[in-house]
Amino acid sequence: MTRCAGPLLAFCAMAFAGLGAEHPGLARIEAIADLERRSRESLEFALGEFEAAVTAYGAGDPDRGRSALETVGKAVEIAVEALHSTGKHPRRHPRHFKRAEIRTRKLLGQMKQAQSRAHLQDQGDFEAAIQRVEKANGVLLLGIMSRRD
Repeated sequence: MTRCAGPLLAFCAMAFAGLGAEHPGLARIEAIADLERRSRESLEFALGEFEAAVTAYGAGDPDRGRSALETVGKAVEIAVEALHSTGKHPRRHPRHFKRAEIRTRKLLGQMKQAQSRAHLQDQGDFEAAIQRVEKANGVLLLGIMSRRD
């Protein structure tokens, strides 16, 4: 068992607990059989939803923005779970894991910038989504950097 098994199991349990694919786009993504493709498309979907959230906040629709940010968190969790379901060790086969880590890191930077630009009363809405993406990024990074025991 690897050193990252504890955090990975906790993350997966959290991801499955929160996976009520209410969004039709998430249901389509979860139906993709190729797990690496599912991860890649889920991250692309998350980026699109984040842009929709920023647009919604800019248009004065914080309810739509909160919903989109919730979907961003779910999509990122689906991406990480799909990669870990492949059964590949991230350090031995890093291609898709590293790609996901880079994209989640980029998404985090964009989310933090958007949070700082948002109205003061809307900044708290970003915090939960940022924490979910940070946790997913940490799990990916830990997997890539840890040795296989």
